[in-house]
Amino acid sequence: MLLEELLIRPTEVGHAPVMDALSEADALQEAQLLDVRVCALTSTVGLLFDLRMALQLRTANTAVVVGRGVQDFSWSAEHRETARTAWNVAGSEPAGGDLFSLSLAFFPRARLRLVSERAEFYVGEVAGLDPTPPDYGVDDEARIKAGLAGWASTFEPVQAAFLDLSTRA
Repeated sequence: MLLEELLIRPTEVGHAPVMDALSEADALQEAQLLDVRVCALTSTVGLLFDLRMALQLRTANTAVVVGRGVQDFSWSAEHRETARTAWNVAGSEPAGGDLFSLSLAFFPRARLRLVSERAEFYVGEVAGLDPTPPDYGVDDEARIKAGLAGWASTFEPVQAAFLDLSTRA
């Protein structure tokens, strides 16, 4: 399947992740945020992560958080002089209640917040990636593009977690 297909509909996977970013603080620590896809038409947000340097999630190279029924999404970051920035998760804080929320703090300084009725967390493999991410300061454009997962990458999900707060009274 392609990573972008996760944004269309939930995909059942047989195993729960070792660390669940929907319920465990800092599960995404040192994962690198690669891309965010927002679909206003369906109120869906997808967060694409590279896990090769992650501290907790070491069983695969890629993860995706999908928020459905999104009610709030925000990103703020300090100005960067570089063409690319490795946005590494310094802290992740999920919370439940009437809605799911995920607050992420990054190094260098940036923040992301997602609030939604439903959320999914997928962990899996994008084939062909090297053991470490490309070096944005040294590698050329072709090597960087080939060394990172993108929404059009073929993805094999191996673990998933689901949270649906839309049915709570």
